[in-house]
Amino acid sequence: MRATSTSSQRLHTDIHRLLTTLMQRDISDPRLADINITRIEPVAGGQKLIIWVHGYQTEDRIDCIDRLNRLASHFMYELRLAMARRHLPKLSFKWDKAVDKGGAVLDILNKLESHHA
Repeated sequence: MRATSTSSQRLHTDIHRLLTTLMQRDISDPRLADINITRIEPVAGGQKLIIWVHGYQTEDRIDCIDRLNRLASHFMYELRLAMARRHLPKLSFKWDKAVDKGGAVLDILNKLESHHA
């Protein structure tokens, strides 16, 4: 069981690395220029990967996610070529709201610190 977990983790790490490169190399849309992958989450028994993304300059998050999901088949094709694998989990992009929440917490902490200084 541990070997499967390790091989799955290695696969997810490789997908993360390659997908980051593909996004930088293949996306020419300036509205997606600052998008970063924050984490990858396997679902449906590993048959699907949720690719959580975030970007600080992105105004329309719904449009951003829609565009990335439309590019998913291109990314899948490129990943299969780069990894020499016929079967890979399907990709689904979602906005990572946790990053926004973390930033809000930091803002609160900074305000508290400045009031006590």
